[in-house]
Amino acid sequence: MPFDFSDILSSLAPRAVFINAPIRDDNFEVSGVRDCVEAALPVYDKVFRTKKKLKAVYPDSAHEFQAAVRRESYRFLDRWLDHK
Repeated sequence: MPFDFSDILSSLAPRAVFINAPIRDDNFEVSGVRDCVEAALPVYDKVFRTKKKLKAVYPDSAHEFQAAVRRESYRFLDRWLDHK
């Protein structure tokens, strides 16, 4: 890709981001996701002090959005979205 996913993820700070990265996904290598999250975490944590707004889950599944993870993402979004 002609861009750095770590930079893109870091540029989203301090906005809330939920990442679903299944460990058996055959479309994406989960280690790359982990690397990007680790690279962006200092921006969320040290610069903006919003570490809780960057959430990554790594379910033991294939390329899918399992119901339990989907519910977790909805709770995450409900927590951080402004419902005015």
